[in-house]
Amino acid sequence: MKAALIGCGRIGFLLENDPLRYKPCTHWGGARSAGIRINLACDINPGRLDAFSAVAGIPAASCFDSHLELLRKHSPEFVVIATWTPSHAPIFIDAVKNGARVIVIEKPMAPDLASARKMIRLCEKRGVSLIVNHERRYDPRYRKVKKMIDDGAIGEVRTVHASMLTGGYRGVSDAAEGGGPLLHDGTHLVDMVRFLFGDIVRVSGEFSREGRSSGFEDRAVAWMKTESGVDVFLEAGGSRRYFVFELEISGTLGKIVVGNGYEALFMRRKSRLYTGFHDLAEAAFPGYGKGNCFSELYREAKKALSGRQKGISSSGADGCGALEAIHAVYLSAHRNGAAVKLPVRPGDVDLGEIFGLTRTGAKKIL
Repeated sequence: MKAALIGCGRIGFLLENDPLRYKPCTHWGGARSAGIRINLACDINPGRLDAFSAVAGIPAASCFDSHLELLRKHSPEFVVIATWTPSHAPIFIDAVKNGARVIVIEKPMAPDLASARKMIRLCEKRGVSLIVNHERRYDPRYRKVKKMIDDGAIGEVRTVHASMLTGGYRGVSDAAEGGGPLLHDGTHLVDMVRFLFGDIVRVSGEFSREGRSSGFEDRAVAWMKTESGVDVFLEAGGSRRYFVFELEISGTLGKIVVGNGYEALFMRRKSRLYTGFHDLAEAAFPGYGKGNCFSELYREAKKALSGRQKGISSSGADGCGALEAIHAVYLSAHRNGAAVKLPVRPGDVDLGEIFGLTRTGAKKIL
Protein backbone atom coordinates (compact mmCIF):
# COMPACT_ATOMS: atom_id res chain seq x y z
CA MET A 1 0.00 0.00 0.00
CA LYS A 2 1.15 3.52 -0.76
CA ALA A 3 0.75 5.71 2.31
CA ALA A 4 1.78 9.37 2.34
CA LEU A 5 2.43 11.83 5.17
CA ILE A 6 2.09 15.40 3.94
CA GLY A 7 3.51 17.66 6.62
CA CYS A 8 6.41 16.39 8.76
CA GLY A 9 6.21 19.05 11.48
CA ARG A 10 5.05 18.94 15.10
CA ILE A 11 1.85 16.93 14.93
CA GLY A 12 3.01 15.03 11.87
CA PHE A 13 6.21 13.68 13.44
CA LEU A 14 8.29 15.89 15.73
CA LEU A 15 6.24 15.62 18.94
CA GLU A 16 7.32 12.00 19.31
CA ASN A 17 10.52 13.57 20.70
CA ASP A 18 8.63 15.12 23.64
CA PRO A 19 9.64 13.00 26.67
CA LEU A 20 6.47 13.90 28.63
CA ARG A 21 3.80 13.02 26.09
CA TYR A 22 1.96 9.71 26.12
CA LYS A 23 3.13 7.89 22.99
CA PRO A 24 2.28 7.73 20.21
CA CYS A 25 1.35 11.41 19.97
CA THR A 26 1.73 12.15 16.25
CA HIS A 27 0.26 10.98 12.97
CA TRP A 28 3.40 9.05 12.09
CA GLY A 29 3.52 7.39 15.50
CA GLY A 30 -0.16 6.52 15.39
CA ALA A 31 0.08 5.02 11.92
CA ARG A 32 3.14 2.99 12.87
CA SER A 33 1.47 1.63 16.02
CA ALA A 34 -1.51 0.48 13.93
CA GLY A 35 0.71 -1.31 11.41
CA ILE A 36 0.45 1.29 8.63
CA ARG A 37 3.83 1.98 7.08
CA ILE A 38 4.26 5.53 5.81
CA ASN A 39 6.41 5.14 2.69
CA LEU A 40 5.94 8.55 1.05
CA ALA A 41 6.59 11.95 2.60
CA CYS A 42 6.26 15.62 1.78
CA ASP A 43 7.30 18.84 3.52
CA ILE A 44 8.28 22.28 2.27
CA ASN A 45 11.02 22.44 4.93
CA PRO A 46 14.05 20.42 3.70
CA GLY A 47 15.44 19.93 7.21
CA ARG A 48 12.20 18.48 8.56
CA LEU A 49 11.81 16.27 5.52
CA ASP A 50 15.36 14.92 5.85
CA ALA A 51 14.86 14.26 9.58
CA PHE A 52 11.65 12.35 8.99
CA SER A 53 13.14 10.43 6.07
CA ALA A 54 16.03 9.24 8.26
CA VAL A 55 13.84 8.11 11.17
CA ALA A 56 11.11 6.54 9.04
CA GLY A 57 13.55 4.87 6.63
CA ILE A 58 12.08 6.50 3.53
CA PRO A 59 14.47 6.84 0.56
CA ALA A 60 15.11 10.24 -0.95
CA ALA A 61 13.26 9.24 -4.12
CA SER A 62 10.06 8.92 -2.05
CA CYS A 63 10.40 12.37 -0.44
CA PHE A 64 8.93 15.50 -2.03
CA ASP A 65 8.69 19.23 -1.40
CA SER A 66 5.52 19.42 -3.53
CA HIS A 67 2.42 17.54 -2.44
CA LEU A 68 1.03 17.68 -5.97
CA GLU A 69 4.14 16.03 -7.42
CA LEU A 70 3.92 13.26 -4.81
CA LEU A 71 0.22 12.66 -5.44
CA ARG A 72 0.47 12.67 -9.23
CA LYS A 73 3.51 10.41 -9.32
CA HIS A 74 2.40 7.79 -6.77
CA SER A 75 -1.42 8.08 -6.35
CA PRO A 76 -1.33 6.88 -2.71
CA GLU A 77 -4.43 5.10 -1.38
CA PHE A 78 -3.85 6.51 2.11
CA VAL A 79 -2.97 10.16 2.78
CA VAL A 80 -2.33 12.03 6.04
CA ILE A 81 -2.59 15.82 5.84
CA ALA A 82 -0.75 17.44 8.75
CA THR A 83 -0.10 20.90 7.33
CA TRP A 84 -1.22 24.46 8.10
CA THR A 85 -4.98 25.06 8.07
CA PRO A 86 -5.17 27.12 4.83
CA SER A 87 -3.66 24.23 2.87
CA HIS A 88 -5.99 21.50 4.15
CA ALA A 89 -8.77 21.81 1.60
CA PRO A 90 -6.57 22.20 -1.53
CA ILE A 91 -4.35 19.24 -0.56
CA PHE A 92 -7.42 17.15 0.30
CA ILE A 93 -8.99 17.84 -3.10
CA ASP A 94 -5.75 16.98 -4.90
CA ALA A 95 -5.46 13.75 -2.90
CA VAL A 96 -9.00 12.66 -3.79
CA LYS A 97 -8.50 13.51 -7.45
CA ASN A 98 -5.37 11.35 -7.48
CA GLY A 99 -6.97 8.24 -6.03
CA ALA A 100 -6.85 8.49 -2.22
CA ARG A 101 -9.46 6.24 -0.56
CA VAL A 102 -8.83 7.11 3.10
CA ILE A 103 -7.61 10.51 4.30
CA VAL A 104 -6.71 11.61 7.83
CA ILE A 105 -6.66 15.39 8.19
CA GLU A 106 -5.55 17.69 10.98
CA LYS A 107 -8.06 19.88 12.77
CA PRO A 108 -9.69 22.18 11.91
CA MET A 109 -10.57 20.41 8.69
CA ALA A 110 -10.83 23.73 6.80
CA PRO A 111 -10.78 27.45 7.58
CA ASP A 112 -14.28 28.15 6.24
CA LEU A 113 -17.62 26.39 5.94
CA ALA A 114 -17.80 26.50 2.14
CA SER A 115 -14.52 24.58 1.88
CA ALA A 116 -15.55 22.05 4.54
CA ARG A 117 -18.86 21.32 2.87
CA LYS A 118 -17.21 20.98 -0.51
CA MET A 119 -14.84 18.40 0.99
CA ILE A 120 -17.76 16.42 2.39
CA ARG A 121 -19.57 16.43 -0.96
CA LEU A 122 -16.42 15.21 -2.67
CA CYS A 123 -16.12 12.35 -0.16
CA GLU A 124 -19.70 11.31 -0.88
CA LYS A 125 -19.20 11.51 -4.62
CA ARG A 126 -15.93 9.54 -4.68
CA GLY A 127 -16.58 7.15 -1.78
CA VAL A 128 -13.66 8.49 0.26
CA SER A 129 -13.39 7.99 4.04
CA LEU A 130 -12.32 11.19 5.82
CA ILE A 131 -11.09 11.14 9.44
CA VAL A 132 -10.62 14.50 11.20
CA ASN A 133 -8.08 14.47 14.02
CA HIS A 134 -10.33 15.36 16.94
CA GLU A 135 -8.45 12.66 18.78
CA ARG A 136 -10.38 12.75 22.07
CA ARG A 137 -13.20 10.87 20.34
CA TYR A 138 -10.82 7.90 20.41
CA ASP A 139 -9.72 8.41 24.04
CA PRO A 140 -11.03 5.72 26.45
CA ARG A 141 -11.66 8.32 29.18
CA TYR A 142 -13.95 10.46 27.07
CA ARG A 143 -15.68 7.38 25.69
CA LYS A 144 -16.28 6.29 29.29
CA VAL A 145 -17.71 9.72 30.14
CA LYS A 146 -20.08 9.46 27.17
CA LYS A 147 -21.28 6.04 28.33
CA MET A 148 -21.82 7.35 31.86
CA ILE A 149 -23.90 10.22 30.52
CA ASP A 150 -25.88 7.98 28.18
CA ASP A 151 -26.52 5.53 31.04
CA GLY A 152 -27.79 8.31 33.31
CA ALA A 153 -24.99 7.98 35.87
CA ILE A 154 -25.39 11.64 36.94
CA GLY A 155 -29.06 11.93 36.06
CA GLU A 156 -30.20 14.36 33.39
CA VAL A 157 -27.40 16.68 32.24
CA ARG A 158 -28.44 20.31 32.57
CA THR A 159 -25.30 22.46 32.22
CA VAL A 160 -21.70 22.18 31.06
CA HIS A 161 -18.81 24.55 31.73
CA ALA A 162 -16.24 24.00 28.99
CA SER A 163 -12.79 25.60 29.21
CA MET A 164 -9.85 25.68 26.82
CA LEU A 165 -7.55 28.19 28.50
CA THR A 166 -4.28 29.22 26.96
CA GLY A 167 -2.43 32.28 25.71
CA GLY A 168 -3.90 34.78 23.31
CA TYR A 169 -3.48 34.73 19.55
CA ARG A 170 0.08 34.78 18.25
CA GLY A 171 0.71 35.47 14.62
CA VAL A 172 -0.54 37.56 11.75
CA SER A 173 -4.33 37.40 11.41
CA ASP A 174 -5.37 36.20 7.98
CA ALA A 175 -8.89 35.02 7.21
CA ALA A 176 -7.34 32.07 5.38
CA GLU A 177 -6.54 30.68 8.86
CA GLY A 178 -10.22 30.80 9.86
CA GLY A 179 -9.88 32.17 13.40
CA GLY A 180 -7.83 32.34 16.58
CA PRO A 181 -7.68 30.24 19.79
CA LEU A 182 -11.37 29.33 19.69
CA LEU A 183 -10.84 27.65 16.33
CA HIS A 184 -7.35 26.22 16.47
CA ASP A 185 -7.45 24.70 19.96
CA GLY A 186 -11.06 25.28 20.94
CA THR A 187 -12.18 23.07 18.06
CA HIS A 188 -11.36 20.08 20.30
CA LEU A 189 -13.58 21.50 23.04
CA VAL A 190 -16.54 22.20 20.75
CA ASP A 191 -16.13 18.77 19.17
CA MET A 192 -16.31 17.13 22.61
CA VAL A 193 -19.51 19.05 23.36
CA ARG A 194 -21.02 17.67 20.16
CA PHE A 195 -19.66 14.17 20.83
CA LEU A 196 -21.19 14.04 24.31
CA PHE A 197 -24.43 16.00 23.86
CA GLY A 198 -25.30 16.10 20.15
CA ASP A 199 -25.62 18.92 17.64
CA ILE A 200 -25.41 22.55 18.72
CA VAL A 201 -28.56 24.38 17.62
CA ARG A 202 -28.10 27.94 18.94
CA VAL A 203 -25.10 30.09 19.87
CA SER A 204 -24.55 33.48 21.47
CA GLY A 205 -21.00 34.71 21.85
CA GLU A 206 -18.46 37.45 22.01
CA PHE A 207 -14.71 37.79 21.66
CA SER A 208 -12.09 40.27 22.77
CA ARG A 209 -8.54 41.29 21.94
CA GLU A 210 -5.76 42.72 24.08
CA GLY A 211 -3.93 45.74 22.72
CA ARG A 212 -5.40 45.38 19.25
CA SER A 213 -8.47 46.77 17.50
CA SER A 214 -8.52 44.20 14.69
CA GLY A 215 -7.43 40.65 13.99
CA PHE A 216 -8.23 37.32 15.59
CA GLU A 217 -9.50 36.99 19.13
CA ASP A 218 -7.42 36.50 22.26
CA ARG A 219 -10.47 35.31 24.20
CA ALA A 220 -13.89 34.04 23.23
CA VAL A 221 -16.87 33.16 25.38
CA ALA A 222 -20.15 31.60 24.30
CA TRP A 223 -23.46 30.23 25.46
CA MET A 224 -24.41 27.21 23.36
CA LYS A 225 -27.64 25.21 23.35
CA THR A 226 -27.53 21.59 22.21
CA GLU A 227 -30.30 19.62 20.53
CA SER A 228 -30.66 17.63 23.76
CA GLY A 229 -31.40 20.83 25.70
CA VAL A 230 -28.05 21.16 27.49
CA ASP A 231 -26.73 24.66 28.18
CA VAL A 232 -22.98 24.94 27.53
CA PHE A 233 -20.96 27.90 28.81
CA LEU A 234 -17.64 27.96 27.00
CA GLU A 235 -14.43 29.94 27.23
CA ALA A 236 -11.44 29.66 24.89
CA GLY A 237 -8.10 31.47 24.95
CA GLY A 238 -8.18 34.03 27.74
CA SER A 239 -4.49 35.00 27.77
CA ARG A 240 -3.71 32.57 30.59
CA ARG A 241 -0.16 31.63 31.53
CA TYR A 242 -1.05 27.95 31.59
CA PHE A 243 -2.99 25.43 29.54
CA VAL A 244 -6.29 23.89 30.64
CA PHE A 245 -8.72 21.67 28.76
CA GLU A 246 -11.71 20.81 30.94
CA LEU A 247 -15.39 19.89 30.88
CA GLU A 248 -17.46 20.23 34.06
CA ILE A 249 -20.70 18.36 33.42
CA SER A 250 -23.55 18.92 35.90
CA GLY A 251 -26.52 16.59 36.05
CA THR A 252 -29.53 16.27 38.35
CA LEU A 253 -27.80 13.63 40.50
CA GLY A 254 -24.12 14.44 40.23
CA LYS A 255 -21.23 15.97 38.35
CA ILE A 256 -18.36 14.77 36.15
CA VAL A 257 -15.13 16.72 35.68
CA VAL A 258 -12.80 15.57 32.93
CA GLY A 259 -9.73 17.21 31.47
CA ASN A 260 -6.22 16.57 30.22
CA GLY A 261 -4.88 13.85 32.49
CA TYR A 262 -7.63 13.79 35.11
CA GLU A 263 -11.23 12.82 35.76
CA ALA A 264 -13.51 12.98 38.82
CA LEU A 265 -17.05 12.02 39.78
CA PHE A 266 -19.20 13.76 42.41
CA MET A 267 -22.54 12.31 43.52
CA ARG A 268 -25.55 13.57 45.47
CA ARG A 269 -25.61 12.80 49.21
CA LYS A 270 -27.44 13.96 52.31
CA SER A 271 -25.83 17.20 53.44
CA ARG A 272 -23.58 17.18 56.49
CA LEU A 273 -23.86 20.95 56.77
CA TYR A 274 -27.50 21.87 56.20
CA THR A 275 -30.54 19.98 57.52
CA GLY A 276 -32.94 18.96 54.77
CA PHE A 277 -30.47 19.61 51.96
CA HIS A 278 -28.26 17.48 49.71
CA ASP A 279 -24.81 18.32 48.40
CA LEU A 280 -22.11 16.57 46.36
CA ALA A 281 -19.31 14.32 47.53
CA GLU A 282 -16.53 12.81 45.47
CA ALA A 283 -17.11 9.18 44.50
CA ALA A 284 -14.92 6.59 42.82
CA PHE A 285 -14.68 7.17 39.08
CA PRO A 286 -15.60 3.94 37.24
CA GLY A 287 -12.75 2.02 35.66
CA TYR A 288 -12.13 2.16 31.93
CA GLY A 289 -9.79 0.41 29.54
CA LYS A 290 -6.46 2.00 28.76
CA GLY A 291 -5.58 2.95 25.24
CA ASN A 292 -4.01 5.58 23.04
CA CYS A 293 -6.18 7.89 20.95
CA PHE A 294 -3.72 8.10 18.05
CA SER A 295 -3.39 4.33 17.92
CA GLU A 296 -7.18 3.90 18.00
CA LEU A 297 -7.67 6.51 15.27
CA TYR A 298 -5.24 4.74 12.97
CA ARG A 299 -6.69 1.32 13.71
CA GLU A 300 -9.97 2.72 12.47
CA ALA A 301 -8.22 4.13 9.40
CA LYS A 302 -6.70 0.69 8.71
CA LYS A 303 -10.15 -0.93 8.89
CA ALA A 304 -11.49 1.72 6.53
CA LEU A 305 -8.73 0.88 4.05
CA SER A 306 -9.71 -2.80 4.20
CA GLY A 307 -13.41 -2.03 3.83
CA ARG A 308 -14.24 -3.42 7.31
CA GLN A 309 -15.11 -0.07 8.94
CA LYS A 310 -18.82 0.77 8.76
CA GLY A 311 -18.63 4.27 10.18
CA ILE A 312 -16.05 6.90 11.11
CA SER A 313 -15.87 8.05 14.73
CA SER A 314 -14.56 11.50 13.79
CA SER A 315 -15.94 12.12 10.33
CA GLY A 316 -15.90 15.06 7.96
CA ALA A 317 -19.45 15.86 9.06
CA ASP A 318 -18.24 15.98 12.68
CA GLY A 319 -15.36 18.27 11.76
CA CYS A 320 -17.69 20.53 9.80
CA GLY A 321 -20.12 20.63 12.74
CA ALA A 322 -17.43 21.92 15.09
CA LEU A 323 -16.28 24.50 12.54
CA GLU A 324 -19.85 25.68 12.01
CA ALA A 325 -20.47 26.18 15.74
CA ILE A 326 -17.22 28.14 16.13
CA HIS A 327 -17.97 30.40 13.20
CA ALA A 328 -21.45 30.91 14.66
CA VAL A 329 -19.74 32.30 17.78
CA TYR A 330 -17.73 34.69 15.62
CA LEU A 331 -20.87 35.71 13.73
CA SER A 332 -22.82 36.28 16.96
CA ALA A 333 -19.98 38.42 18.33
CA HIS A 334 -20.05 40.49 15.13
CA ARG A 335 -23.80 40.96 15.68
CA ASN A 336 -23.24 42.25 19.24
CA GLY A 337 -24.05 38.92 20.88
CA ALA A 338 -27.30 38.24 19.04
CA ALA A 339 -28.23 34.54 19.01
CA VAL A 340 -27.33 32.62 15.85
CA LYS A 341 -29.31 29.51 14.94
CA LEU A 342 -27.57 26.63 13.24
CA PRO A 343 -27.11 25.56 10.50
CA VAL A 344 -25.21 28.63 9.34
CA ARG A 345 -25.07 29.71 5.72
CA PRO A 346 -21.42 29.99 4.60
CA GLY A 347 -22.19 33.30 2.89
CA ASP A 348 -23.19 34.85 6.22
CA VAL A 349 -19.69 34.41 7.69
CA ASP A 350 -17.35 37.04 6.28
CA LEU A 351 -14.21 36.50 8.33
CA GLY A 352 -12.50 39.56 6.90
CA GLU A 353 -15.35 41.80 8.02
CA ILE A 354 -15.80 40.04 11.39
CA PHE A 355 -12.13 40.44 12.34
CA GLY A 356 -11.59 43.84 10.69
CA LEU A 357 -9.02 42.52 8.25
CA THR A 358 -7.86 44.02 4.97
CA ARG A 359 -9.04 42.67 1.64
CA THR A 360 -5.83 40.63 1.43
CA GLY A 361 -6.50 39.21 4.87
CA ALA A 362 -10.06 38.36 3.85
CA LYS A 363 -9.17 36.02 1.01
CA LYS A 364 -10.95 32.69 0.83
CA ILE A 365 -9.45 29.26 0.16
CA LEU A 366 -12.01 28.06 -2.36
